[in-house]
Amino acid sequence: MQETNLLKCLETGFKEGIPPRRRQSLVVKIPEWGELDKPWKSLLLIALYEMQVPNEEDENSGPNSNPMRVRRNVRTRRGSRSSGQNHLDWLPSSAETMLDDNYSDAFKLSILLIRKTLFEDEWDDEYNSSIEKIRAEVMEKGVHPVWGKMAEATPILAQFAAFPKNKKAAKVVTSTDISAAYADPKNTKQLAVALKGLSSCISGAANQMSIKRVITQLGGKRGVKDIGTLGELEGQGRVITALLEIHLQQDSSKTLKKLSKDEPEISSALSDYVNLQNGKVTNWEESRSLKQTDGLSLARKKLAWGLAPEEASQLSSAELEEGLSLVETTQQREKLLWWKLEALVNEGSSEQACETLTSLQIEPDADLNTLLPLVKKLGEEAFTWLEKQIPKLSLESLSQLIDDKEISTEFRVKAACILHDSKSNIGIKASIELFTISLDLVRLADILLVDEQRCIDHPYETLLVANLLPASTKKYEFKAIRSSRKAALASVHDVELPSSFSKAARGLILLLDGAASDDDWAYEKLDKTGLKAFNNCRQALREGGDGLADSKVVEDLAKSVEKASLTELESRMFNAVISTLRLNRASWLLQTGQSNGVVELLDGLLSGNITAMPMMQAVRHLVLEYDIGLPNLVSWYQENDPQSPWHILARAAIHVSKGDELNAARDYKRAGSHSDFDYEHRIMLHRKALIHLAHSGQWSEAVNLLQNEPALKAAVTKRFQLYLNVSHSAESMKKTGEATRLLKNFVKVTTMVDGEGQDGERIKVERVRFSEEELDMLRNYPLSHPRPLPTEPFGGRVKAASSSILKERKRNRRTHENRYSQAMMLEPISSEEIYEIARDAAEEKALEGLMILERAQNSGKLSILDVKRLADAEKGLFAIHRHNLPVKQRAYLRNLSLSPLVIVDTNILIDELQYRISEHLDISAEASLDVGGRGRFHRILRHRKDEGRIELWMPKIVQHELRAIGADIGRIKQRFSETLVGSDKLDQVITESELKKIVDQIITDFSSWKPMDLHLESEINNEETRSELKKFLLNHKEVYEEITAMKRLHSEPVRSVIKNKDIYPESPDQDLMCLASILADQPLDELGSILVATKDSDFTLVGRAIEERFGFGVIANSRELNSWLM
Repeated sequence: MQETNLLKCLETGFKEGIPPRRRQSLVVKIPEWGELDKPWKSLLLIALYEMQVPNEEDENSGPNSNPMRVRRNVRTRRGSRSSGQNHLDWLPSSAETMLDDNYSDAFKLSILLIRKTLFEDEWDDEYNSSIEKIRAEVMEKGVHPVWGKMAEATPILAQFAAFPKNKKAAKVVTSTDISAAYADPKNTKQLAVALKGLSSCISGAANQMSIKRVITQLGGKRGVKDIGTLGELEGQGRVITALLEIHLQQDSSKTLKKLSKDEPEISSALSDYVNLQNGKVTNWEESRSLKQTDGLSLARKKLAWGLAPEEASQLSSAELEEGLSLVETTQQREKLLWWKLEALVNEGSSEQACETLTSLQIEPDADLNTLLPLVKKLGEEAFTWLEKQIPKLSLESLSQLIDDKEISTEFRVKAACILHDSKSNIGIKASIELFTISLDLVRLADILLVDEQRCIDHPYETLLVANLLPASTKKYEFKAIRSSRKAALASVHDVELPSSFSKAARGLILLLDGAASDDDWAYEKLDKTGLKAFNNCRQALREGGDGLADSKVVEDLAKSVEKASLTELESRMFNAVISTLRLNRASWLLQTGQSNGVVELLDGLLSGNITAMPMMQAVRHLVLEYDIGLPNLVSWYQENDPQSPWHILARAAIHVSKGDELNAARDYKRAGSHSDFDYEHRIMLHRKALIHLAHSGQWSEAVNLLQNEPALKAAVTKRFQLYLNVSHSAESMKKTGEATRLLKNFVKVTTMVDGEGQDGERIKVERVRFSEEELDMLRNYPLSHPRPLPTEPFGGRVKAASSSILKERKRNRRTHENRYSQAMMLEPISSEEIYEIARDAAEEKALEGLMILERAQNSGKLSILDVKRLADAEKGLFAIHRHNLPVKQRAYLRNLSLSPLVIVDTNILIDELQYRISEHLDISAEASLDVGGRGRFHRILRHRKDEGRIELWMPKIVQHELRAIGADIGRIKQRFSETLVGSDKLDQVITESELKKIVDQIITDFSSWKPMDLHLESEINNEETRSELKKFLLNHKEVYEEITAMKRLHSEPVRSVIKNKDIYPESPDQDLMCLASILADQPLDELGSILVATKDSDFTLVGRAIEERFGFGVIANSRELNSWLM
């Protein structure tokens, strides 16, 4: 083969017209070059460069002087010096040549001649006899034709021209043993071994290179990509082509047909293999009975058993066991095992059949009409096996299991789960019943919530999902669940009670949704203590009041439920009712400012394995409003929804509870930047972040937040903005002078007064003064909050600003302030002296004197007795000067505990109207969860009024709106569309006369305060007040643009137009703002502040700006009310 390859290389190199220097570059590109061993390549290069016998000059610089030089200086026939002569190093030594029997005589002779000629100094004369001996042998036997070409190319081998050519030596032996071909073509290892064994079947360097490359590829990860020249082999070589075509899943039919002429046996075997691979059985009995152990026979046998025909089921269990040992796929094994099971039963081996059954992997489409009777006969062990096979069954088979009432419910539920998870529409009705019994609420939701008609047809099950679906279920939006609940409520009274619901379950589900129902079922379930507790809870809910059952009563009910004999469904629903009662109690306590034990109560509600979605909704809204730190809520979000902004919010509340102000602020900031919250809530969260940043002393971060969120400025007072900027300049930037300048600018008042010009004419002159009253309030500002802010560095800068102003006035001291400062430095501090200073100051300015008393009480330097004395003194001083103090100034006199006057807006009163109508309809609203976070603010207002803590007033503007709403019967009925009240009951209760009575009573109950000025409300059209309000609205144009956009997402709101922008509050809301502003400017009785109770974002989002500009506050919930009462 080497001589053949050498000949091809010589023919390529000595083509006519090719110069010597290009010969090597052409030869190395053909496959034969790659097939040559290095010694043969060396011979080839000697020929290509037509190497000459060394002349005398070369001999003088020969081996004895410098061997390497000799080699480099060998001349070619054309006189040029050959390059790269290190190929001579590839030649074997004389000794190596003679010892290697793999070398031909001609090759040995050529090596000896080259070494004798080119390496004369290394030549051993004893090899002369070897040359003569080999020359005689080749003269007798002849040589391969290539040696004649070599003789022509180089005179060193010229004598080869005299040797006869041996034509047999030039021929490639083509007949070889092909037993290696009996390999599995799909098995890469077997195929690689086979190709190595079959490589002698082919000739040609290109073919040899191709087969080597294929063998290498078979050992790699990517497999065979290209078979090169092996795709069109002839003779016995076709077996290689056939094997590779089968391996590559190519059509091998033509190749096998041609191969059958030379090798019919292997052709037949491979053809049967291909047919079996393609699922075609020609002689199954023959193929499965093969006795040979070669790879191809075993592969055919396995394939045959994998295609066992139906008649194979008649074989004995022993014969089928042989097939089981060969098949590989689960499906094939399952079929043979099933047949073996039948065979064992027929052979009377039931025990062995059961043993076999437990190892059986059932077919998906198994005939359960045959299988189920057999399983029932074999007993419990067989049923245990069948239960494990449920996931393998087809949809039709699963449907059969679900409908078989002789099988246990647990068994049927498992089948229903598999059936449902396959997205099948088979067995829907049975699945609804089974998922209800097993409380598989997620799958039950999957069936019901995708189709509104199903919710209408199955209202009880839908209400079960709406109330108890786990909060961890992410595939359904809560809004969609509430919509499905609404559809179910419309038909619940018209549908027969499902068999899965007991009377108790029905009563509980209706109770959770606020419907009235008889409680007879409770007598069948609860013991005497539990029944009494349950009735007490129901009574508390029915009678109104605070709607709260006593905590001990709730605990008695919980213990009774725990001991009662209840189904899982009844138990879950009872516990849901109890959890609702506990949550509503916690909510009421928070709204009334009683927080003791609330955290433990709420955290306990989240401690179970499953938290219902409505419960989670209600709890997280309480966390949003009241900053309650609940560890279990954080843990729940970490496990179920760590990316939720509510997780960040819950974490922030935990930081608050631990006093970690900075991390609380940063988490509130992150939550406030999340798009899941609407504009109103984002502003609220950023405001919380700002407050906590202030408490942590992170002034720079707070100022940056204020600058990056311009709308936030409307949500905080200018005094608070000043507080942050002054603290930032003084501490973060170390610019105390700048901080003092900010304060002076804030209290600077510029007015125009009459003056004289240079020529004595009368002109208006600008006059600048500094408001001492404002400085007094700033001095007390950090301590005037329910939760005092850090006093420094702000307090120090206020003192510096005050000193600076006094210096500018060229006064050495400010009498009252100086006296107060000196008095507070004495030890002990005299409360009498403080009062005298305050009294003297009040004679000049009432607010200044009262603020001195406020500061003293907040200083923390006085004893409890002295604080009480000063508190009493402040009340007396206020009584004297109250007629000189407008209400808006009294807001800073926190220690007087003056009652706020709360003007109640229509949106709050609508909640009260719905609540009172619900009482007439016997709807137990407090048994339902507040999933929207609305709270029961209307009831808190009445509760605080009854306590004497606040005064309520309903202006005529609001009365008119409320009466208009009460007269719209259709609108009122629509508010009860999501309640369990029939249309007949609604028509009976919601009548024009009944609604008028309810509205009149609400007006009476929410009007505990009467204005002394009967014409007060007519002043809302005061031109100055209207002008100031218009300026205010225009200054907050960006905020009102956002508010309007937010409102338009839900409906088309009524808006007022100012400067061609229809984004401002409607006329009645502006009237209310004007009215509150007018009240705040008046010294009304014993009132400490004017508050507008409203949930309207036109008020709430600019509430702090309103408070600062017009002197009245805005409260949207109980927490904000409580902050004014503290």
